[in-house]
Amino acid sequence: MTPLVLGPLRAGRQMSYTDDTEFAIRNLIDLATREEAALAEKVVFLNTAEQRLKVHQWDFQTSDLNEDFSDVYVMAAFARAAQAARERDGALREIDVLRAAVGTHQVAVQAICGSILQIAKQGISLVHGGLAAAPQGRLIGKSYLKDVVWQARNQASHFDEGSYRSPVVSLFAALEESHGNSFCLAAHPRRSLARQVVHLLGWTTYEGYLADARALGL
Repeated sequence: MTPLVLGPLRAGRQMSYTDDTEFAIRNLIDLATREEAALAEKVVFLNTAEQRLKVHQWDFQTSDLNEDFSDVYVMAAFARAAQAARERDGALREIDVLRAAVGTHQVAVQAICGSILQIAKQGISLVHGGLAAAPQGRLIGKSYLKDVVWQARNQASHFDEGSYRSPVVSLFAALEESHGNSFCLAAHPRRSLARQVVHLLGWTTYEGYLADARALGL
């Protein structure tokens, strides 16, 4: 049987795992960047809509329909109250749509970042046969790069199960201690934290990813 070759030759040598996955990683990072931009835009729209809702709520609640005023005044106040109610209801609908869009983009970014971690973790498995034999890489707080990649990938793959194995829990406890509440598993139940890890590692550019991939011997 003809042996499986991982990739074609480049400059007279067999391509590495990093070479073979360069196209995928570059495109995933680009896609994550575009999703992040779309998410930021939707968050701005949402904040604006929520501020507008506060104005409409105030207009509606302060519309004075006191019977001591003239009929003309009461009718005008009623018209203002009705308009404020319509604008408030429209703002509420807009906010619902925007919140759904924000949630969708958040899920998309986490899924894309999870794929980046998956490719890096798979490289450790294929190139080194597992976590134990892989180079440690740089320190991320109190944890080594290889452990961050491995356990963050596991968290991103199993977050919907609601519980994690002890190595995942220990890794994220260390990240929380070093880098704050955004890595707290208890504060983010049933949520992937892949995006937070990718940003922490500086894998928002291919060059940032490549430096760590080489450090891991991929």
